[in-house]
Amino acid sequence: MRRWILALVLALALVAAACGGNDDTETGGDAPPVSAEEAVPEAPAPQAAEPEDAESEAEPQAPEPDVAEPEPAEPEDAEPQEAAPEEAAPEEPEPEPVVLTASYRGVTETEIKIGVGFVDVTEFGIDNGDHEAQWQAAIDRANDAGGVNGRLLVPVFGEYSPVDDAAIEGVCVRFVEDEEVFAFVGFVLWDGVLCYTELYGALAVNTAEMAPDVIGRSGGLLFTTQGGLIERINSLITAAASDWESEGKRIQFHASGAEDEILLEPVKELVEAAGGTVTRTLVTTTPPGDVPAGEAQADVWIERAEADDVDVILTFNGGYGTVGAVERAGSDLVVVTDAVAPSAYVEFGYNPGQVNLFAYGVPTLQDYYNAGEAGVQECVENYETRSGNIVNVNVPSPRPNNLPPTIRSCRGIELFVAIATAAGPVLTQDSFIEAARGLGSFDLTGTTSASLSEGKYSADNAPLVRLYWDSENSEFDSGN
Repeated sequence: MRRWILALVLALALVAAACGGNDDTETGGDAPPVSAEEAVPEAPAPQAAEPEDAESEAEPQAPEPDVAEPEPAEPEDAEPQEAAPEEAAPEEPEPEPVVLTASYRGVTETEIKIGVGFVDVTEFGIDNGDHEAQWQAAIDRANDAGGVNGRLLVPVFGEYSPVDDAAIEGVCVRFVEDEEVFAFVGFVLWDGVLCYTELYGALAVNTAEMAPDVIGRSGGLLFTTQGGLIERINSLITAAASDWESEGKRIQFHASGAEDEILLEPVKELVEAAGGTVTRTLVTTTPPGDVPAGEAQADVWIERAEADDVDVILTFNGGYGTVGAVERAGSDLVVVTDAVAPSAYVEFGYNPGQVNLFAYGVPTLQDYYNAGEAGVQECVENYETRSGNIVNVNVPSPRPNNLPPTIRSCRGIELFVAIATAAGPVLTQDSFIEAARGLGSFDLTGTTSASLSEGKYSADNAPLVRLYWDSENSEFDSGN
């Protein structure tokens, strides 16, 4: 070993000793002193004296003999120094155990009670399967995954006709007053959800699309799995504008009900921005569920469109009656719509294949299922395993048509769990709302993009794509 290395090691050992350490190094401790003796040269023989008058010269000194650099002696039987025990790292303090308490109405140390409501549409000849089993399967999956920060979801179920306001309100009263649920989670159309949010000041997580005025009147208590209506109309017009060449086109606009009147002016602005002109805006005034009256009104609208020399009819939030009226009239009018539920066309006896139709929506649930995307397969398999029922996927004219409501139940429970989990162990109405404001992006079955944020109450962000009617299987297909 070179001397400088030995010196460095010794210096480090001294520094370590000064710091209180006593760890062994590669050298086996401090080196012992060198014991070799140096050789002593013999004295030179005396020289004869020079004459005094001789020039005095310095007599050369005899060279010192070379002395060999002593080799460091190997320590003899040196016992290795005992290594000092390493100083133990300070132990991390044990985390404080999370204490769950009965923090709010419907919330106990172990449970969260939710009111789960859904529609009964059998009066319209539509079979959507076993709704209670669909929601229970989604709830059981969430509970098996740990629930909400350790609390399990406990549902109370309620069913109502979508056109029976008294039944909708009756379920609402039972949930809030009798059962004292923490929140409504389910499917209720139009303004029926206001019973929870506006009347009782209760939280609601809905799986139906809500109009902007309903969201506004809910005072920050309403969240929905669907995209916002204005955003969807904007996506519809944007996606369709190039397909039907909106520049210079005369457009008749159909709204599905009085609740959509608030959208008329924004839609007109969007159409004009795309280069079109709105010739007339028409709003459905027939009672919900009165199919003959609705069809008669739609027939009159198509007659007006022909008289006004309209190029395109734009309808949203339920344009099935418009498609049926154009089909009955044998008209070649272009119809642009977001009405893409196949079962509605089938049950009403309409054939979208007979109409010059531009339908837009997200990729269908069957598309997602077949591609293994957006969690649709997992939701279906969970329901089938837990209920013993079969979900009709890739089945022409399915009965029951139970794929959409099965996915709807997964979406509703997932959105509620995502927000409630982010709220933390102290679950209250305020902590739930605050968590939703900061939730950001998250995974949601049946869509490729979902998020909530300050002022954003509708989760689904998926853009619309054009869908094509498959007459053989009576369904829409994205062509992808």
